Amino acid sequence: MPLGQIKTATLITAKEHLEEVCVEFAKCERLAFDTESNGFYAHKEKVCLIQISSPTDDFIVDPIAFKDISALGPLFADPKIEKLFHAGEYDVLCLKRDYGFTFANLYDTMIAARVLGTKELGLAAAIERHFGLVISKKLQRADWGKRPLTHEMLRYAQGDTHFLMRLADIQKKLLEEKGRMADAKESFADLAALEPNLKTFDQDGFWKLVGRDDIGGQQMAVLKEIWLYREQQAQSRDRAPFRVMPEDLMVRMAQAMPETREALAAVRGMSPYILERFASGLLAAVEKGKASPPVTRPPSAPAERKRLSDLEWRTFEALRAWRKSRSEKDSVEPVVIMTTENLRVLSIHACRDNGGDPLGPLSELKRNRYGEDILKVMATVRAGKAA
Repeated sequence: MPLGQIKTATLITAKEHLEEVCVEFAKCERLAFDTESNGFYAHKEKVCLIQISSPTDDFIVDPIAFKDISALGPLFADPKIEKLFHAGEYDVLCLKRDYGFTFANLYDTMIAARVLGTKELGLAAAIERHFGLVISKKLQRADWGKRPLTHEMLRYAQGDTHFLMRLADIQKKLLEEKGRMADAKESFADLAALEPNLKTFDQDGFWKLVGRDDIGGQQMAVLKEIWLYREQQAQSRDRAPFRVMPEDLMVRMAQAMPETREALAAVRGMSPYILERFASGLLAAVEKGKASPPVTRPPSAPAERKRLSDLEWRTFEALRAWRKSRSEKDSVEPVVIMTTENLRVLSIHACRDNGGDPLGPLSELKRNRYGEDILKVMATVRAGKAA
């Protein structure tokens, strides 16, 4: 059935309405969720829309219309209710970040597709493949923080959860047939355990800008002031910093150190929009940077991750080769077998834990499935060293 023929989702714009439907949601064995955020547009990203599908109806919660959506918390935490997402890592992290929700019993249709060895992992591709419906992608970059929401935006959002249960039913059958359900469940548990990394403004972030290696100490002082000025403007205008002015332009302004509006306008990449709105502030930032002491050394870099020893590196490389071979044999992506970080941790543990269990970092599932092969790889590496 085309999306246009599906019953329109119910829009929830009041706390009392949400609490009413959550009473009914609590009776469901499973629910599908998605979120829309405004990180592409706002200085501080926030969840702007939460789509929910029950087995019978679709709903869209507007957390901008009302702030208290705590009624959803018990649903996310209830292990008896299966919560379905597609590519849910971003959604889970945003919901934890903004509302402190905890999660249990998740199912992710993209993770399941990866475990099944599906080449195209996008939801639109899955919907077209299984249900013959082509979903437009033109609203992927919509500003979900703007109000009022258009009918087209609501319809688009509804499509992100409406098909998830039917898609999951198809996947579950295939996962059971291929003996991969346990792999998927392990990844779902990892998804539920993710914790957000709260971002704060880095005052020394200008050291990471591409092209800054080509400018000198006084220019670096100017670049620092332009960097701080852009952040101040982004905050006051509630815009993503890159939408205030691009980073490469900031570097070129620091190189030129313009003293007049005309010189500022001559900087390559300067747009009439930026010139009109920020000329006086930028010139003041340049002046302040020129009057400041030259910045000649970057701040202390964070401690680098300890490099692998020769034996650890050879073990890691051998395990990567084994993973590639095994993933081709099983017709899945290498990450389904084990992540690269898992291989690194395993290599370090096996080489440094003298007399211990070399498979210690592995889950029971991966130990049972791959342990014998991994031990053989490790033995071969050690034999090569002994030789």
